[in-house]
Amino acid sequence: MLRRLPGRRRALDWVASYAAGLAAVEQDAHDLYFVDIRLGPESGLGLIREARRRGILKPMIVLTGFASDEVDRAATEAGANDYLVKGEFDHALLERTIRYAERNARDLIELDRRLAESERATRALKVQTERRARAEAELSEVLRRIVDDQETERRRLARELHDSLGQSLTLLQLGLDAMARTLAGDGDIRREIASLRELSVRVSEDVNRLAWEIRPTALDDLGLQEAIRQVPAEWQSRCDLAFETHLALDRRLPPEVETTLYRVVQEAITNVVRHAGASRIGIILDATTEEVRLIVEDDGRGFPTEDAAQAGASSRRLGLLGIRERLSLVGGSLEIESKRGRGSTLFARVPLRSAPPRP
Repeated sequence: MLRRLPGRRRALDWVASYAAGLAAVEQDAHDLYFVDIRLGPESGLGLIREARRRGILKPMIVLTGFASDEVDRAATEAGANDYLVKGEFDHALLERTIRYAERNARDLIELDRRLAESERATRALKVQTERRARAEAELSEVLRRIVDDQETERRRLARELHDSLGQSLTLLQLGLDAMARTLAGDGDIRREIASLRELSVRVSEDVNRLAWEIRPTALDDLGLQEAIRQVPAEWQSRCDLAFETHLALDRRLPPEVETTLYRVVQEAITNVVRHAGASRIGIILDATTEEVRLIVEDDGRGFPTEDAAQAGASSRRLGLLGIRERLSLVGGSLEIESKRGRGSTLFARVPLRSAPPRP
């Protein structure tokens, strides 16, 4: 049958046992292998399976005494490219089977090559991903240190403004009051002193406001909930917003979490005042054993939420980006719900990990 096939002449070598077959396969000197399903007491399928395990990818055709789905499945699982039933094929079927087995073997070799390339690409991608993860972790640590340094400096400046400059202005007001009491006659001088005192009062109020904006002392002394409780009074003197607060925090949180959530409140209110045209703003704060939740909602004009995900120069988007970055530094997340004409709601969540809460 082989001599009757078209093309180049084919030579046939014979081996009569599993061991001799395995030795021939290991030499890898043949283009094609016919393997009887029975090799004495051993299985030809085992020989094919072992050859494949050793990396021999040449086409292999099983010779069997009968055809069935079980034989087909067993031959395929062992790694054979096709099978022939002894006594039931001629040279035409033999030629077609060889051609199919050779094409199938080439396809498998190409598949193995692509899989190897894919594995190499996957390993390279894994290395790059690990490098990127390390770089992002280092960047997050740098950002965290920067934020910590900023808050430390804010705390120092706020204390200086409130304590040193605030006390000096108070002493100035007392001195002016004393001067006014000692000057009994000259009305012009008394009016000038009164004007200077009013000016010192306004400067003192501005200093207190600046100190509060830089960092409210209540945040360090009393905690997040009390600091947020003071927010409406500070903002209502500068805008017409009506505030509603529902604060149910029953403990102090880690300092970095308190600072982050307070800055989220500040930035959210600033965005509402600048962009929303709202008349009401609500603040909800509560916590479970697993996380602390902050909700800031308004009844303003709203905006498409996809705008919040796009980069750009909009101060609203930059504000939301800053909120996301701050939350990410403490493992938190931000969700936004908003529609045109129906207000906006910000959901900030921060997990409370193993760090114990402050007393």
